[in-house]
Amino acid sequence: MADTYQIITKVWIAPGCIVCDACENDCPEVFDVTETTCLIRPPAMNVEFLKPLTPSIIVAAEGCPVDVIKFETIEVPGEAPWANLPVPTAAATAHAPVAAKVIVPMAPSDPKWQALLSNSKISPSLSAGLASTIRRSPEINQAEETVRSVKLPKDAPADQRMAMLAIGGAYTPAGTMGDRIRGKAKKASDAAKATRRQFSIALAVGWSMMAFVGVLFAGMFQDFFGPKVLKEAKKVYRVGKPEDFGNAGTVYDFKPSGFWIVNLQPDEGKLVALSIICTHLGCIPAWLEGDKKFKCPCHGSGYYITGINFEGPTPRPLERFAVSKDADGFLVVDESKVFRFELGEWENPESFYAIG
Repeated sequence: MADTYQIITKVWIAPGCIVCDACENDCPEVFDVTETTCLIRPPAMNVEFLKPLTPSIIVAAEGCPVDVIKFETIEVPGEAPWANLPVPTAAATAHAPVAAKVIVPMAPSDPKWQALLSNSKISPSLSAGLASTIRRSPEINQAEETVRSVKLPKDAPADQRMAMLAIGGAYTPAGTMGDRIRGKAKKASDAAKATRRQFSIALAVGWSMMAFVGVLFAGMFQDFFGPKVLKEAKKVYRVGKPEDFGNAGTVYDFKPSGFWIVNLQPDEGKLVALSIICTHLGCIPAWLEGDKKFKCPCHGSGYYITGINFEGPTPRPLERFAVSKDADGFLVVDESKVFRFELGEWENPESFYAIG
């Protein structure tokens, strides 16, 4: 009868994988272990790709602690190509020349590599033709020892094998439904607390921004509607002799000093010193010679040459300062003395200088 052998044509992973890395170490060409499960690599979906990997897949399936690696085989005639792999023996190497040994003193082992090797063991990989290092955690090794110590049969139910792995510390079963519900309730409570905290922070930031905008708006309001010129300390100015201001109906500009000298002839025989500050909100009006009036550029208030208001939002006439003649015959304007029309103070002799 002709010899036959089995080849694997299909391989898959049944539910219950514990992600122990054993299968990937035995046959990395077929198995890909991720953080959560084990997958079959795409090339392994091809029958021709699987045929030469049959021994490695069988070794991986036998070494699976939870027996979840499944495969299908077919029987083909002939002798298995991997049956006669050369195995070195003592007779084959009896007559080989022996090279002289050179004894080299060994350096102290690295503790990091020593710890790694202490948790490793070597197993053959028929698919690669070389040896591969299987790095397993102490929990996996302890679990396998537990399974072997109780002599658990290969065909034991999956839940029994999982229980033995849990005893060994290599598998943690899922909590009860009550524990999961309580855990979800605690997470929801923590999320609600975090949401309330975030809302409080957002509310505080919102109120802070509103307060900042309010202060900024108040500052802009004050800058726009407030006086544009701040009143300085009152001073006394010597402006010239009376004959220097003899042109009737003329406004003489002394804005840097804060007033105008106005000749009110022919209607009135007076020289007056009008303040340049608008009585509305403190802007400085301009004298319009063609219109014979003072006009405020800020809000449109208008004043006659006498200082009486007649248009715009200004509530009262311009103020007048005291005018007198000193011993040298010069006119002196005293800004410390202010005269207001609405108080009847323009009739005060100090509020004007009479000219004939």
